Amino acid sequence: MLIYNANVKGRLCSIEINGGKITEISENTGHGDIDAGGCRVIPGLIDVHTHGCIGHDTMDADFAPMCRFYAEHGTTSFLPTTLTMGYDSLTRVTEAETDFDGANIIGFHFEGPYISAHRKGAQNEKYIKKPSFEEFKQFKKVKMVTVAPEIEGGMEFIKKASDCGCCVSIGHTDCDYETALRAIENGANCLTHTYNAMPPFMHRDSGPIGAGFEKHIYAQLICDGFHVSKPAVLAIFRLFGADRTVLISDSIRCAGLEDGVYESGGLKVTLKDGAARLSDGTIAGSYATLLDCVKTAVSFGIPFDDAVRAASQTPAELLGLKKGKIAVGFDADLLFLDEKLNLKKVIIGGKIFK
Repeated sequence: MLIYNANVKGRLCSIEINGGKITEISENTGHGDIDAGGCRVIPGLIDVHTHGCIGHDTMDADFAPMCRFYAEHGTTSFLPTTLTMGYDSLTRVTEAETDFDGANIIGFHFEGPYISAHRKGAQNEKYIKKPSFEEFKQFKKVKMVTVAPEIEGGMEFIKKASDCGCCVSIGHTDCDYETALRAIENGANCLTHTYNAMPPFMHRDSGPIGAGFEKHIYAQLICDGFHVSKPAVLAIFRLFGADRTVLISDSIRCAGLEDGVYESGGLKVTLKDGAARLSDGTIAGSYATLLDCVKTAVSFGIPFDDAVRAASQTPAELLGLKKGKIAVGFDADLLFLDEKLNLKKVIIGGKIFK
């Protein structure tokens, strides 16, 4: 497949694809199989933290509709993210079929159950557990796990999980700066939805955000316009850079649906005017797609290329994947955007999806 008239970072070029990989990027040929028509061509987006969409949730273990929806909206790879639930439910999720048309499922993200009850956010407290690596290792294809390092057994778990190649993310935590530093020294390499469900970045106790900045780990960021304010979004990009900031949607089952009352992890969630909240007002995940988050970041003043990197190349690097970059040898997951950033075409693994 040869794509021509592709605007890649301001330069018209041709992109050759064979076997699902990018094999050549050259001067624009003016002819080929697909005319990009001058559209911006960017890497497919990678969402490492998303719970669901269009009435479906990771805990339902029914991934075909989710794969289609994500692909239709520009997310070409994702980690279905669990809620803090019982082990039986988690086992059912990790043993479910994951090979469907659309976005690639590249593993799972366990958001809990090893979290702080004090910072549980929209997680169900009745299912919170002390970390046990012996129990955790029964689960298949878990690529990321969110842990509160201060809870009993947290540090030992972080070391064992990271030593086995699982990305450990600090989140739903009440830990201080020193505890976060120890967690990073033990292998934690990410912050889960930075700012949310963790102590604030204060001038004397800078908490996990300060520790993450100092040690240059990755920082997930929900950029839906509700979870984090514009100045705070700009601050994270300035502190961590586009090469360590990971945009996430944190979307839940109401994403893509109308306002109404929904369920998430056994809790009632009300979606109104684009914000999903529990009955006490706690924000409960988002309604946004990852492409929505990229657009919001751009509207806040983040340079387009930085916003795209934070939703493609950076999460790929976090997970050690050869995705998220328009370069020879990388997976041919591509999006075509018009001048208003509307999605015009989706290519996944070198095949046209939309």
